[in-house]
Amino acid sequence: MEYLSWLAAIPILFLTILLHEVGHFIAARLMKVRVEEFGIGFPPRMLVLGERNGVKYTLNWLPIGGFVKMAGEEDPNVPGSLASKKPWQRVIVLSAGALMNLLLAFLLFTGLAMYGHTELVSNQLGAYYTEPDSPGETAGILPGDILVSINGRPITAYEDLQIESVLNRGVTVTMVLDRQGELITTELVPRKEPPERQGPIGIRVAYYEEPVAVQWLMPDSPAEEAGLREGDIIVAINGQEMGTSLDYLAYTDSHLGQELTLTVRRDGQEFALEVPNPATYEGLPMGLDYHRVVYVTYPIGRALQEGWQETVNAAALVPRTLGGIFRASIPVSDISGFVGITYAAAQVVRNAGFYGLLSLMAIISVNLFLVNLFPLPALDGGRLIFVLLEWIRGGRRIPPETEGLIHMIGFFLLLAFVAVITYYDIARVVRTGHQEILALYDFGRWFGWRIPGGP
Repeated sequence: MEYLSWLAAIPILFLTILLHEVGHFIAARLMKVRVEEFGIGFPPRMLVLGERNGVKYTLNWLPIGGFVKMAGEEDPNVPGSLASKKPWQRVIVLSAGALMNLLLAFLLFTGLAMYGHTELVSNQLGAYYTEPDSPGETAGILPGDILVSINGRPITAYEDLQIESVLNRGVTVTMVLDRQGELITTELVPRKEPPERQGPIGIRVAYYEEPVAVQWLMPDSPAEEAGLREGDIIVAINGQEMGTSLDYLAYTDSHLGQELTLTVRRDGQEFALEVPNPATYEGLPMGLDYHRVVYVTYPIGRALQEGWQETVNAAALVPRTLGGIFRASIPVSDISGFVGITYAAAQVVRNAGFYGLLSLMAIISVNLFLVNLFPLPALDGGRLIFVLLEWIRGGRRIPPETEGLIHMIGFFLLLAFVAVITYYDIARVVRTGHQEILALYDFGRWFGWRIPGGP
């Protein structure tokens, strides 16, 4: 049921923001800052859950994280206020939310490493088709080429190629190819607006496997019904040798909708099987998989290392993405807000399950860690700038009225930016297709909601 994906996805952004506020709350209490209210969700207020030690705990209607209301955030004359504390104390309180997000990401990545996951054995990515008139064709990329690196960054997974090609749209990049053992360097410019399903570079890629050995068969697939078994090696198709997975995909992609004669080796014996190659498919041609996979788990020591490395990798991608935005490689319309992140999370749940959802939560948490430290008004980083200015000015503060006005203006500008991003989010979901809209409708109907205009 599609709505279950949304049910699991919706809390992701809510929880990461709420834990951010928990970080502020804990630090404020430790620094003896008077906290007036800890809110779950954003106003308007639904109800007061209780009050303890002068703190009012509330539940609010908008399920977008939460907030901590501290006394006198800009006014040092308010007793017990944040502004009345020493600079180092304010730094701790203001940065605690971001640090909580960093800690959350590290713990999630570490826990996932200990839990274990499947990994592909192959760490080589190769091209098996080059689109005509594409940057890939202009650069001389040929079927069978192994992609070694792009702009000096190793390509060991599909995500490496995808990230680099998207971040550098419209910018010249250098690629190193391995062509039958010879290293070849070439340059190309990933396209900003490629034709549908072609991608910025215009090449179809796959993980390199040699030989093409059947690892898994989809039940009732053409391959299974034709008599293929796990462990079979596909030696040739229609008499043409299939030495690698790149040969296999190049041939099957160019012979869609045709009956294929597979030469198969099993227990040292070779024989032929007739297998129909569907005209269209999603996933694997003919319903078989040749990828070798292993299940990997790590002990606590190695898991901590993996968790930290994944956290660093996720953090490094944020400034690189900003760089892509500034040089117009990434349009602002590609940035995701609450709707876009929830939509992406629902897709992750559907395709990668709970493991994928927790991975996405860790990545979102890293993003919140860095974004909140940006030196912009209304964000934690903007407030830290005022503490820094106070230290530089020898303890002389910016007038509280001026600081409050700057943060208020920044807050409204931030709301406007969020509104624009939400517009693009909704447009992107609608453009992607109506299945997710139907899923959201089903999700609402499951709870008895009435959606005007629903099917």
